[in-house]
Amino acid sequence: MGAHYRENRYTLGTGVLTLTIDANHAGSELFRVAERINPKRSFLFVSTVLGRHIPVRPRDHFAAVDGVVGQIPDRLLEGPVLVMGYAETAVGIGAAVARRISRRRADQPTWYQSTTRHPVDGLSWAGFSEGHSHATAHHVMRPEPGLLRGAPVTLVLVDDETTTGRTFAALIGALREGGLPIGRVLLVTLTDWSGGEAVRAVSEAVPGVPVDAFSLMRGRWGWARDAAAVPPDVPVWSGFVRAPVWGPDRSGAPLLRTPRIAIRMAEADGLDRLADRLRPADRGAPVLVIGTGEHVWGPMLLAERLEQAGAEVRLVATTRSPILQGEVIRHKVTFPDHFGLGVPMYLHNVPSRPEAHVIIMTETDANGVCAELRSHLGRGLIVDGAAQVTEFGTT
Repeated sequence: MGAHYRENRYTLGTGVLTLTIDANHAGSELFRVAERINPKRSFLFVSTVLGRHIPVRPRDHFAAVDGVVGQIPDRLLEGPVLVMGYAETAVGIGAAVARRISRRRADQPTWYQSTTRHPVDGLSWAGFSEGHSHATAHHVMRPEPGLLRGAPVTLVLVDDETTTGRTFAALIGALREGGLPIGRVLLVTLTDWSGGEAVRAVSEAVPGVPVDAFSLMRGRWGWARDAAAVPPDVPVWSGFVRAPVWGPDRSGAPLLRTPRIAIRMAEADGLDRLADRLRPADRGAPVLVIGTGEHVWGPMLLAERLEQAGAEVRLVATTRSPILQGEVIRHKVTFPDHFGLGVPMYLHNVPSRPEAHVIIMTETDANGVCAELRSHLGRGLIVDGAAQVTEFGTT
């Protein structure tokens, strides 16, 4: 089948973004374009199925994951598989990819681990920098010992989108330097705008290792900056106020903790009991599940289970990513971060006092959900990192 392309242009406040899209690999309504508050890169692909900036139905999220993982031939998933997602945006979708792969190969172990902005004390292992991000430093915790001493792994790197492949290559370099034996690399994204550059960048980082890429949408991007435009001011970070304390026992619980330490994918225990406690009395009432920062896989699992029980559910997560309010980001609230680090956090596309049964999940105690966020939401339930449920707001 020959390639057919279409061109889309997006005029933003600081320049014009041009996307040349391969129509043979074009998903439907997979993204929108918004403006970052970031002089390094002024545009942002806002996924409609990720659940980070736009509330998403769990079934739509998992359908997108199934669509891209379904492209991977079984022969590329033989032997040990380590799936990695990028903090913070791809932590959840990385876990969803790992779960889908593990279900395809139930007789073989599939491990999942995310990069993190919040290293676990005493377990830091590797690190790299993401040049265009608002928060450049990524940390990788020491993986399962068997992964370092065993056979070469098939490494599946997951992100919502790629434009150059340099972030993939940077992680690969850090993992190899740390001693991870890599036999094959699979790049999995919802949208791939690199025009093949991602595969080339990773191939240069791991010479002789096979590299394949899979996505729902492909194409190329071009950016023409308006030299006269003045970029918006970057939000101020007040610096570390206090650091959260993580432990490997906490990090290994996918429902209540972010998988910063490698976990073997399995169905989450205790999910039915928690869903029963949190299900609204009115089965027809809309439910909004809110993840916090890197803690989004457990919230997505809970949202999925509530949806399977008949509720009309949406999931969205708070984020460190500063985006201009506009056509794509209709609602935006800014508040102190959940961990007391001094980092501005945001909740996008959730109106004040939404008409939904609100459930917030946080790795911290309930105090990690600050007064500003509680006031914006009006009322709801908080599920903390110890599975304690706290009600906030008034009727």
